[in-house]
Amino acid sequence: MTEQEAAYLVALAAANFPALQEKDLGPTVELWYRLLQDLPYQVVEKALLKVLSEVRYFPTVAEIRQAAAEIMQPETLSPGEAWALVLQAVKRYGSYREAEALAALPEDVARAVRYLGWREICLSEQPEVVRAQFMKVYEQVIGRQRESVVTPREVRELTAKIAQQKALGGGKVVALPKAGEK
Repeated sequence: MTEQEAAYLVALAAANFPALQEKDLGPTVELWYRLLQDLPYQVVEKALLKVLSEVRYFPTVAEIRQAAAEIMQPETLSPGEAWALVLQAVKRYGSYREAEALAALPEDVARAVRYLGWREICLSEQPEVVRAQFMKVYEQVIGRQRESVVTPREVRELTAKIAQQKALGGGKVVALPKAGEK
């Protein structure tokens, strides 16, 4: 999304709030551009329209990003539905055809299966325990996916940089970037 597109979206939002139409919304444009630029413009526009139809106050970046996450990931399976797909794959492919089974599953379901281990799922003598473990892991996987859309790229990059510095520096943060640095 460009800064011009951000300005258009702020103007669009302000049109819904007559008291804001005479105010200087330059800082709002800058903030929206900075915190929404990593999302496709069309998604942000649809998210803004969704938020404007639901709220009574000027939309926040958090509300827009949450709506964008819902637009970008509309068909997330429930943990129960995901587990049903895993059981079907176990019956169809067995423990020796892991690659085929994982390829047949949706990516988020396959990722949760990889964390637990395909053979462990197939050969477990306690399916209730594996089911509970899978559901917990699957909820974490879809939570991370949604969080990656909701959290601005700038924040994700800083978090990754801090984690990397901690790993390299023995658990100590060496130096955080200064304002405006990347």
